[in-house]
Amino acid sequence: MRQTLSRIMLALLLTANVSLAKANTVEGQAQLRSLTSLFMEKTSAGDIAAAYRSLRPYLGVEAAPYDRSAADAADYFARVTEKAGQPVGRSHVRTETIGSDFTREIWLQKFEAAAIVWRFTFYQPTGDGWKLVGVSYSTDMEPLYQPLQ
Repeated sequence: MRQTLSRIMLALLLTANVSLAKANTVEGQAQLRSLTSLFMEKTSAGDIAAAYRSLRPYLGVEAAPYDRSAADAADYFARVTEKAGQPVGRSHVRTETIGSDFTREIWLQKFEAAAIVWRFTFYQPTGDGWKLVGVSYSTDMEPLYQPLQ
């Protein structure tokens, strides 16, 4: 029984590694900005599922949790629009990096009475292209504030 479980786990891990290795990569900062801008354009049009699909080819993580996250985001977005109305705009807030290994694009989606922060995290372990490892959203604006210069 234990050997069977070990073989199943090994097979799943090998399958997961093969599927992750086939992910497309993003070549540079300009393409990262363009892809996340397209995502934001689709969310502004109310098509959260299409927005998530647009980034799916670049996944560097398992697809199933990403797909569940997309469905959760669509539900959340529907609740927000019920209370805050349709999006009225979007703006790129900033790009953050950790060396040349991680980069994060942060966008603000604006509504008449509220806003959503979207964060897109990309990773390149070997320097040969970026893979998407996280998409998150929040109404917590506190981390975005910066002192006036």
